Amino acid sequence: MGDMPAVADSFEGAYPRGWYGVLFSDELACGERRSLHYFGRDFVAWRGASGRVAIADAHCPHLGAHLGDGRCEGEDIVCPFHGWRFGQDGRCNAIPYSRRIPPKARQGALATYPVREINQIIHLWFDPQGGVPDWEPPLLGGLNGEAGWTRWHVQRWRVRTQGREIIENLVDGPHFAVVHQAPIEDIRFRFEGHIASHDSLIGGHPTLGRIRTTATYYGPALQYIDMEGLHRSRQVNCHTPVDHGQVDLCYAIKLQRDPALPDTDAIAQDYARHAQAAFAQDIGIWERKIYRPQPLLCESDGPLFELRHWYRQFFGTAPAPA
Repeated sequence: MGDMPAVADSFEGAYPRGWYGVLFSDELACGERRSLHYFGRDFVAWRGASGRVAIADAHCPHLGAHLGDGRCEGEDIVCPFHGWRFGQDGRCNAIPYSRRIPPKARQGALATYPVREINQIIHLWFDPQGGVPDWEPPLLGGLNGEAGWTRWHVQRWRVRTQGREIIENLVDGPHFAVVHQAPIEDIRFRFEGHIASHDSLIGGHPTLGRIRTTATYYGPALQYIDMEGLHRSRQVNCHTPVDHGQVDLCYAIKLQRDPALPDTDAIAQDYARHAQAAFAQDIGIWERKIYRPQPLLCESDGPLFELRHWYRQFFGTAPAPA
């Protein structure tokens, strides 16, 4: 028998449309700017004097200087090359050596992107076709500075993979026993619009015991997790493409405070360490595996093709409003 014909990968070489968690709120103070590189392009993020965050293309539309090398003034970002000032809507508000601002600059020559600062995370909307958001990131209890919860404990990795690999963990129940020594006793899946989730019962985790989790993707790259075990925790898993071969993977966790415990923050840090170690186990596999567009599956492998069908909606043109 000859080799099986190659099957096209419909996700190869494309970025999915959706919300991406790119910074935590405490990583960007008022008057600060940050240079970002995602989706094969450069961005600049800044927080104005009012506290509002903007994200724009990094290079000045005048002569191309990187605005991340500039400074903030009020709500504006100032180009380091000629001092052009741009507002958070992308409009040029001042040119220090010219009385007149060109009409195109006044109208918004600097491309900006939708931003939502929710759950103490700065979310960026990215659509390769330039479309506007057709859903919103969720506002979740316990994540917005409420009393009774710890701060975010954060870990980041640069991983040689694509988001299509990471999302498949949502339905890959069998790997929990093999990779993490934490067999799943029960798991149920839901796919509704831009949301995909599972409810699971993990038995006998080597450090955390029995765990109930609800893990929910809001779009292709933003996953929030609610976990009940020895302690209640909320977690986030953000994976943002750097280019077509790498992603920035960010995992963070908060624990609900327990008045009976002397130091919930120390416990949260320990929880984070165990979860980060589990992610590291997956990362080692992701970086060396290949993607199978037509995998050979068994009956207990989970709804992989249903997940891939759900994921496909984020590529290409956005659906028309209902």
